[in-house]
Amino acid sequence: MVTLPAFGILLWRGIPAIVAPPPPAPAIALMPMPINVPLAALNAAPDKIIPTPAAPAPVTAPNAPTDTPIVAPPSAAGTENIGSPVRILIPSIGVNALIEPVALTATAAMDTPKNPLDAGWYDLGPRPGETGSAVVDGHVDWYNGGGAVFANLDKLKAGDKIMVSDANGSVVTFSVRESLRFDPSADATAVFISNDGSSHLNLITCDGVWDKQAKQYSKRLVVFADRI
Repeated sequence: MVTLPAFGILLWRGIPAIVAPPPPAPAIALMPMPINVPLAALNAAPDKIIPTPAAPAPVTAPNAPTDTPIVAPPSAAGTENIGSPVRILIPSIGVNALIEPVALTATAAMDTPKNPLDAGWYDLGPRPGETGSAVVDGHVDWYNGGGAVFANLDKLKAGDKIMVSDANGSVVTFSVRESLRFDPSADATAVFISNDGSSHLNLITCDGVWDKQAKQYSKRLVVFADRI
C-alpha cells in the first residue's frame, strides 16, 4: 500500500505531501507495440494460354504485385516518441509554467519544484502522454502569502483542458476527469499507478487547513486528467 504521509516532510507552506511509489514497474512502462500491416495479395496462377494458327500464342502473365502503400495505424497514447515535459498550460486558471524534473528526496519522498512558480514532474514515472500516470506537483502558496503555480488548482472543473509541451516541440492535451481530496494518511496508489493502457496526468497540490504545529495542510488535492 502506498500511503500519503511519507511523501515528504513539509518545510514550506504549499508543498504537497503524498507518498511517491518506486519507479513504475515494467508492466506499465512504455513498450513498443507491434503494427499489423496488410500486404497486397498476389494471384496464385497465370491465365490460360490460347494458341492461334497465325502466330505464337501470347501468354498472359500473372498479375504483377502492385506497390501498395503501407499505412501505419494512428499512434495510440504512449506509443510515440515523447520528450521530457518542459511547460504546462492550464488556460482556465491562467497557468503557463515551466516544468522542473523532480525525483525522490533522501527520505524516499517525491520532491517538489525549487521555484514556487514552476511545476515539478516526477521523472521516475511516465512522461505526460506516455502510457500510465504521469504526476506533476506544485506549490499552492509560498512565504508570507506569496503566489505559487497551483494556487487555483481547486477551481478546475471536469472537461477543462491541460496542455503539456515537451522537449521535442510536441504538445499533449489532457481533459480533467475529476478532483479528489485525500487525507495525508490515505492510500495514494491510484495517483501514481494505472494499468488500463491509457495515458493520464495527475496534478497534486495542498488543500484544506494549515496546521501550524504539523507545518502542513490538512488535505491533498489531486486533479485526475486523461489524454484526448
